[in-house]
Amino acid sequence: MRLLMLVTLFSFIAGCSSGNSNAENKIVAQINKYKMTAGDLRYEFKNASYDEIERIKTENGRKQYLESFIEKEVLLQEAQRQGVDKEKAFMKSIENYWEQALLKTLLERKSREISGIIHVYDNEIEDYCRDFGEGASFSKVKNEIRGMIKKKKEEDAMNAWINELKNKAYIKIDENAAKDAFK
Repeated sequence: MRLLMLVTLFSFIAGCSSGNSNAENKIVAQINKYKMTAGDLRYEFKNASYDEIERIKTENGRKQYLESFIEKEVLLQEAQRQGVDKEKAFMKSIENYWEQALLKTLLERKSREISGIIHVYDNEIEDYCRDFGEGASFSKVKNEIRGMIKKKKEEDAMNAWINELKNKAYIKIDENAAKDAFK
């Protein structure tokens, strides 16, 4: 029965068109109360690792992938049933991950923005070469120096932006509480 369900699921998914929004919302499988849609499965496929992508190129690999997706959902539901998702340690680990992912995304976005507006001019390269070039010819080190100066300007702009954010924020530190936290 389980194999029949997987074959049926695979056949359904293989026949779905990515441009059809009704197909995206079709329920591919139901695992207890959770209803997996074709869109859910496509999302998983799009975010699969290289090894998984290679594996799902074969029919047997797709069956295994679906089986692991269903197994993952069953385990997630069990974890919720046991209340693992409400435990303090779990919540703290999610909070830490969320913060890191949020910071990474914000800083990457700002870095791209800064990189697009930072320019390095020939006179800056000449000045750098004169001050630190140790006699190297300008033409030989121009691009290397341009990159170093640009990176420094980007770092300075990023730090200035972060400091601006910090200056706009209300920040109050309880030094005693901070000391106690590190004991």
